[in-house]
Amino acid sequence: MDKEKDERKIVYFPNVAGKLAEKGMAALKDKNIDQAHEHFSQLLEIDPDHPQGHFGLVLSLVELGELTEASERCETMMQQGIGDYYDIFQVYISILVQLGKYQKVVTMIEAVLQENQLPSNIAESLYQLLHFSRKMTGYDISSDEQYDDVQDEDADMLISYLESEKTEKQWLAIQKLSNISEEKSIPAYLTYINATGKDPLLKSLVLQVLREKKLDQEVTIHKFGREISVNPSELTDIFIQDFSLDVKKKLSDHVEQENPVLFEMCMQIWWHYLFAISPFEAEPKSSSVWAAAVHMVASDINGESYTSQYIGGIYGVKPSEFEVPADRIKRIENQPFYRPFD
Repeated sequence: MDKEKDERKIVYFPNVAGKLAEKGMAALKDKNIDQAHEHFSQLLEIDPDHPQGHFGLVLSLVELGELTEASERCETMMQQGIGDYYDIFQVYISILVQLGKYQKVVTMIEAVLQENQLPSNIAESLYQLLHFSRKMTGYDISSDEQYDDVQDEDADMLISYLESEKTEKQWLAIQKLSNISEEKSIPAYLTYINATGKDPLLKSLVLQVLREKKLDQEVTIHKFGREISVNPSELTDIFIQDFSLDVKKKLSDHVEQENPVLFEMCMQIWWHYLFAISPFEAEPKSSSVWAAAVHMVASDINGESYTSQYIGGIYGVKPSEFEVPADRIKRIENQPFYRPFD
């Protein structure tokens, strides 16, 4: 018998891969994670290079709590150029944060920032994760045995962590609560952002979680002795707000060409400040004043001895106009991460 005729070949119906991808994404949306994992696994058996198959499988693994395998798959995808690099990168960084690998988060984000090709739609979240991870490298939560057995489904324990005096526990709870039932997580988040004595940066992180969940209701957030009510679903990224972009443009015009490193520091300081005070806005509403303030603080941190008169002259403002904003920025930058200053 002819050997070639005896070979058994599997022939798939047209568009089987596309249908499996659709079923997988639908299952993810409906929180049928085991089904989603099965659909994406079958898809990759048919088409091992299918970008959506790989990405969907990563998302399934994250939902199943298989974070190490998910991170390894992300690494492989980025190395082999499978799928949209920045979509994968964003998920990868999120996984590393949940694994407590903060130093790796810092290294990865800094490398991407140096390429100066960061899409604006993910820049805000990566800047904040960079800042948090830099702070958290001083406390390796992944090495603390008391946190090893905390699972996403331990809702009551995670909520108690939000009420802890230890900021590292609050940080862990905020990350993991986003994966549990909204019936329990949303009330806990709302209580947290309206409480006094909690870190404003972590409150901003909670507010972003609520925005990503498209929570469509008025919520009250307490910061710096003030209260404000906002609808998370109506909030916009600070990176695309006209005022913040005006400040960026002024800094770019006067700093970027002459000193790219200082400009990058200026932008990190500016986004960090806006994120820390959000949803409050920077006042006074003068982009020149805030550009001068950011430039001054970045120069001081960078060890460059510019006078306030010199900085003011660049932006056409008096030192007395930007000294108070500069002090506000310094207070945020110098504030220890683990001590509330609400």
